[in-house]
Amino acid sequence: MSSSDVLIGREPERTLLADVLADARRGTSRVLVLRGEPGTGKSTLLGRTAAAAQGFTVLRLAGAETEADLPFAAIQRALLPWAARVETLPAPQANALRVALGTSSGPAPDRFLVSLAVLSLLADLSADAPTLVLADDAQWLDRESLDALAFVGRRLRAERVAALLAVRTGTPGQAAVADLPTLELTGLARDEALALLRARVGTALDPHVADSIVTATGGNPLALLDLSGELSASQLAGGAVLAAPLPVGSHLEEHYQRLTQAYEPTTRRWLLLAAAEPDGDSTYVAAAASALGLPDDACAPPERDRLVTVDGPVVFRHPLVRSAVYRGATSGERRAAHAALAAVTDRAEDVDLRAWHLSSATTGPDEEAAAALVAGAGRAHARGGYAARAALLARAVELTPPGARRDERIVSAAEAASHAGSPVRALTLLEGVDGSTLAPTVLARSLMARAVARKYAGAARAAAESPGLFLRAARALRDTEPAAAQDALLAAFGEILAAESSAGDGVLEDLAREARVLAGPAGAGRTGAAPAHAPTALTPTLLTALAALATTPDARCVPALRAAVDAMRTPGATTSETFRRHGLLAVAVTTGLWDDAARDELLRQAAAQARAAGALPTLDSALWVLSLCETVMGRLGSAERLLAEVHELREAVGLSPEQARVFANVELLAWRGPDSRALRDRIDGAEQAAAHLGIGGAVSLARTARALLDLAAGDHAAAFDGLSVVAREGFMQVGTRVLPDLVEAARRSGHDDVALSALDRLAAVTLASGAPWGLGVLSRSRALVAPEGEADAHFRAAVGHLSRTRSVADLARTHLLHGEWLRRRRRRREAADALSTALDLFEGMGAAPFAARARRELSAVTGRAPTPRDRPTTGLTAQEQAVVEIAATGATNAEIAAHLFISTHTVHYHLRKAFRKLGVTSRRQLAHALRPPDGGGTPVPR
Repeated sequence: MSSSDVLIGREPERTLLADVLADARRGTSRVLVLRGEPGTGKSTLLGRTAAAAQGFTVLRLAGAETEADLPFAAIQRALLPWAARVETLPAPQANALRVALGTSSGPAPDRFLVSLAVLSLLADLSADAPTLVLADDAQWLDRESLDALAFVGRRLRAERVAALLAVRTGTPGQAAVADLPTLELTGLARDEALALLRARVGTALDPHVADSIVTATGGNPLALLDLSGELSASQLAGGAVLAAPLPVGSHLEEHYQRLTQAYEPTTRRWLLLAAAEPDGDSTYVAAAASALGLPDDACAPPERDRLVTVDGPVVFRHPLVRSAVYRGATSGERRAAHAALAAVTDRAEDVDLRAWHLSSATTGPDEEAAAALVAGAGRAHARGGYAARAALLARAVELTPPGARRDERIVSAAEAASHAGSPVRALTLLEGVDGSTLAPTVLARSLMARAVARKYAGAARAAAESPGLFLRAARALRDTEPAAAQDALLAAFGEILAAESSAGDGVLEDLAREARVLAGPAGAGRTGAAPAHAPTALTPTLLTALAALATTPDARCVPALRAAVDAMRTPGATTSETFRRHGLLAVAVTTGLWDDAARDELLRQAAAQARAAGALPTLDSALWVLSLCETVMGRLGSAERLLAEVHELREAVGLSPEQARVFANVELLAWRGPDSRALRDRIDGAEQAAAHLGIGGAVSLARTARALLDLAAGDHAAAFDGLSVVAREGFMQVGTRVLPDLVEAARRSGHDDVALSALDRLAAVTLASGAPWGLGVLSRSRALVAPEGEADAHFRAAVGHLSRTRSVADLARTHLLHGEWLRRRRRRREAADALSTALDLFEGMGAAPFAARARRELSAVTGRAPTPRDRPTTGLTAQEQAVVEIAATGATNAEIAAHLFISTHTVHYHLRKAFRKLGVTSRRQLAHALRPPDGGGTPVPR
């Protein structure tokens, strides 16, 4: 490359970037990260691409190391010219983006909802003209802006948007975009580097000297350009020895330091002011320079040498120049510069910038600076800037003397770090507090922050230890903040649903005891018939129900469970803060009642609340739990579609494929089959990974998955061994859920006493509840142990009950067991009917192992083997399926886009492809075209 606008070399890179622009013009979005060492030409390529983007709307962002802690600073600058377009976004997104950009006040927005708003705004801009987003030195962008760009990069599909991000190799910021398509920039090829060198020098150049320079610089364009300007004519002609080391890579910064250190002290001080001012604000730089008594022409030498331009904002020739100036100064010189800038930074909108300058101007404890940082952290929090809040509070901690105030700030910083997705940083901060000296409220917060951070850091047995930490937090808050204690205890129950028995002996009982204390008379009074509940009564009612389920998972807990379900169904309850935070606890109370309809209703409401708030981690959990429940119901297509959306969400937030696949819905895998060593190895692997993290719920899931395979294969002894462990542990609703399978496995493997005991346990709950699902599995289980003359009636009763439920799986298995029973009594025609029905249901579900069992039994009745029926498929991708299912409900493209966290352009793109695959021409035809064989296509409510 040359110092002019002429590019030398980089033909493959230029072609690729031209393709990116061409694709955006055609309506296919592209994102590309340009990664390389300093000086490899990233900025030049961005500039050339911008010049070639005729007809594009161009948004430019540039990172500055000194503003990395100012939340959404880069996004704010880039979007300011289009602030009026924010009003066209869906209301939740518009509100979130306005708050994040500081143009409106309101509750702190979820960072992913802000990111979705940025995506929607770019898609809206691209409707007018193709749009190019350029982010130079993206590694120095504030964390919130960089995360938003990374989110956008993962969700761009069918818009007319091209996004190019330049990042420096070896910097922490590059990790945020590591999963995006990347172009690695290295030095120029030898011939291109020589051509650039000759174009720059324009004088006699010894070939050996040229080769030495190219080799030493590795073809780094910036090093070639700057070095050629520093060498003498004699050196270039080969008449003098070259200096070493040559300025390449890390030496480039040293090279610029040598250049700037040669200036007069007043000029160096002016340069340092300019480097310390994040936005290059010439007004602030001039005012600080005047306050320090610097002459008006202090900037002239670096301007003459083209190291800076001062027309408008102060702009350094290259970020390395700025870095060299700032890092080349002594710590005392930097503090003096920041102090001068703090004194003149007086605009109201720059209050956080002033706080940052104040903090950078001091070394020891300074409560004024620390308080300013804490106030800035509060403003960052209000805008959803958790990373900025964590950074500002961490700096405030450094400036705060030891004591209670410092401890509270450490905990606040750790909480913010966890919310920002930096759990390791949170744990490091928490190492600096002594729990024995903390006030109760701060102790409780520290315990909960530690639990959350350990879990998201993937620490060994983190999930197992989490319930105990939340329990300790609840106890610490009990006397001073009972409402907060109740909330912490609900969180502890949520954690133990994942940990199960891994949490350790006695922890569940301790939770139940604490729940009874915290629920008090208000909760205790709701264990009988449930009156109408206000949403505010939900917390004690739910605590009472969970305590009852934990300690008496039989008929005695049913009134409390029913009261909790009724409370959650009360008008307004599902929009309450308690339900928003703890709605997934509905899975325990409804499963404990064997009430599949209530479970589906409440879990989908929990997912809808998370979706509306843009709370992607909570939505991820809700959809995952829903997929598990749909699997239990045998609605396997629905379970797979929910998992596909989970995968999309995890991709959007930047989880690697390895992280996203740590755990699979292994029960779904078992239903799908076919049974094989590879499948069982995968189930075993999931169990081992879960055990390492202390996720006992996933261990139980692996055991039930293996038991399903064993039952389908007719290996009842193996199924009995696995199910006995789950039932014996008896963890809340899980121990009850496996009882019908245990009855079958025990009865068929000769353990009649265990079968009868399991039947008694099942009957106690299901009869008290009266829900059709429970009554259906109870009747089926009774049929398995009933005397000869009573079994048939029980089987038929089971079919009647289960036909009123969502449980295709239990209905199919009832027909299978009934058909087997009929065959063994030589009632061949009836057996054939029952087995044919079972086979149709299993094949419709796509349950290969059980379909194979039904096929074997039917063959034994009819004397011929039925031909396996392929599952009908639409040919749609998971994303297309999700789009058209919601479209079939009458939703608009904008509603579908908000639901799936994509743009309206991507919705239109998927609909167009889906219509072609399905052979339909209108949305009215979609419902019929999509009718799934398992009835599992009901979308999550909007």
